[in-house]
Amino acid sequence: MSLDAGGMTQADEQETIRQIVTLARAGRMDDASVAVRRAAARGAGGPVFAALAGAVEFHRGQFADAIPHLRAAHHAQPADNTVRANLAEALYRTGAGDAALALCEEGAARADRSLRLARIGGHLAQEAGDFARAAVLYRIALAGDGRDWSGWNNLGNALSALEDWEGAIAALRRAAELVPDSAPVRLNLGKTLIEAGHGEEGEAMLRALLREFPQEAAPHYAMFDVLRGAGDADGAHRAIAEAARLAPEDAQIQADFGQHAAMMSLFDEVEAPLRKALAIDPSIAQAWVALASLLERVNREDEIEPLRAEAAGHVDPASLSFIDALRHKRAHRYDEALAALEAAGEDTVSAAQRYHLRGVLLDRLGRYDEAFAAFAAMNAEFAADPTDPRGRGARYRAEIDEGAALLTPAWRAGWGAFTPAPTRPAPIFLLGFPRSGTTLLDTMLMAEPRVRVLEEAPIIAEIEAQLGGIAALPGLSADQIEEARALYFARAGALADLAPDSIVLDKHPMHLRHAPTIARLFPESRFILALRHPCDVVLSCWLTNFRLNNAMASFLDLEDAAALYEAAFGQWEKARALLDLPVGEVVYERLVEDKDAELRPLFDWLGLDWPEGGLDHREAARARGTVITASYAQVTEPIYKRAAGRWRRYEAHLAPVAARLSGWIERFGYGEAPQA
Repeated sequence: MSLDAGGMTQADEQETIRQIVTLARAGRMDDASVAVRRAAARGAGGPVFAALAGAVEFHRGQFADAIPHLRAAHHAQPADNTVRANLAEALYRTGAGDAALALCEEGAARADRSLRLARIGGHLAQEAGDFARAAVLYRIALAGDGRDWSGWNNLGNALSALEDWEGAIAALRRAAELVPDSAPVRLNLGKTLIEAGHGEEGEAMLRALLREFPQEAAPHYAMFDVLRGAGDADGAHRAIAEAARLAPEDAQIQADFGQHAAMMSLFDEVEAPLRKALAIDPSIAQAWVALASLLERVNREDEIEPLRAEAAGHVDPASLSFIDALRHKRAHRYDEALAALEAAGEDTVSAAQRYHLRGVLLDRLGRYDEAFAAFAAMNAEFAADPTDPRGRGARYRAEIDEGAALLTPAWRAGWGAFTPAPTRPAPIFLLGFPRSGTTLLDTMLMAEPRVRVLEEAPIIAEIEAQLGGIAALPGLSADQIEEARALYFARAGALADLAPDSIVLDKHPMHLRHAPTIARLFPESRFILALRHPCDVVLSCWLTNFRLNNAMASFLDLEDAAALYEAAFGQWEKARALLDLPVGEVVYERLVEDKDAELRPLFDWLGLDWPEGGLDHREAARARGTVITASYAQVTEPIYKRAAGRWRRYEAHLAPVAARLSGWIERFGYGEAPQA
């Protein structure tokens, strides 16, 4: 009679194995497990017993208990694919994905008739980012079961990651044929079609899903990606907002919503979704960075330090370094800010955002050539946007030129008489080229309690379009004008708390091109023209991180920026002379030298009360809440003179646009210009 290593006879072990098999086949898995443990205690342990013991614990769902038995059986019989598949799945179920994937070799997967090795291995390879291996294993599984729709779906996703668009689309179409009602499969197919260049078909598929499943977040989230990639920022925002509403517990959707709202300058919508995302998953580094950027952007810089401390336990050092760069910047520690930005690396924020901050810091440090290079890199990133921003900018300038061509005495003679009803105070329109100090100026004008600022609201542009453009102004009836005025005040009232005596201060630099419409609708209104050296405003626009709407798209190139300046002021000056516009000018360089001397006459001319305690723009800026323009930080600081004459630090870089700007420099009384 022979004994095994533990003392059981071979006959006893065989009988024990037979009993365990009988129990297992009868579905008595718990009893089979008890028999396994008793046999192991008596010394059972051969490869057959190990395989059986592992199978019993595996089918009981006790994967951790199964693994030692299955390892022993696999070591003894590596060609046994049932044992290998059980071990691979048990390892996968216990989180040991790398060890499980190592068992899913291609040869073993081909020999495994159960197809489990191919399926498990494909999934694990895809999770690990090894899409080529995943595709091989998925194809093995599908060769054994061609009606496995999930396999076709997974294969399509893996091939999409490999940019094998033809193969991916074919696989996903097959999955969709097998389960035509599956929204996830159709969603994957739609997204892949778009990525493969079949945008029309893919977008149609996504829109069909939105109609069929309007309460599902995934189609809205996918449409967000589509519209964002196409440059439709407004449509993308609507899509991500709806996805966030439908998926309040999805941290990534919430984080994307907050970040996109920040990109859109919709600052009131940023904080809540970012904080919601971080409450769900505090490891989302981009959400911490975006929240710190928001606090810096809305002048809540005192909150950045506590936020940084809160983030420290959750995110990588690079993200913390970017937050540090923002802290040091607002504390005017520019050397430290630059060092922190360098430590943040290249993947923490977008390249454009990184280049912009680097340029700002280098400018503050007096390293102007390096700063110029950083701003040039920022604009190159923006120029690569798929919406062709430079082309959009060129079309915008052409529209201004077309509007200017309409401004003739004959066109003006066609205006019918109109006397507005004195229902409320006339709006004041503050305009001037961007970066001319309009935000500083409107903040100072807010010292008059009746003033309500509309900050770059597009109301006039929208009403002008509804009326038919500048060409339609002569043909407007008195009733049409009154309706347009009522619409204007209704929209203004939705943006600002208007009392009966409130005075709307409509600040929008590019209202330069809408002066004829303003004069037609509000003949009793007055204009404030903010002026600053043309070289300073063109330079400042070029180095500012604007949202690239059609107007701001001209600021990616100095030549384009100068061309927009020429077009905008060309139309303005023509309208001013033709329509005899009432204009009060404020010169930035004089404003920063002596604000009282520059503004007292303006207050008197506008009929505004001069504040008894004098002008404190910083207190007004803090009280007004979020400043949406690029001057957000400056309006909370003491008035400084460093921005006046800033162009001289970049004179060599401005030489190419000197000739285009020289006439305007002379026209506005500035003696100095860069040498061409």
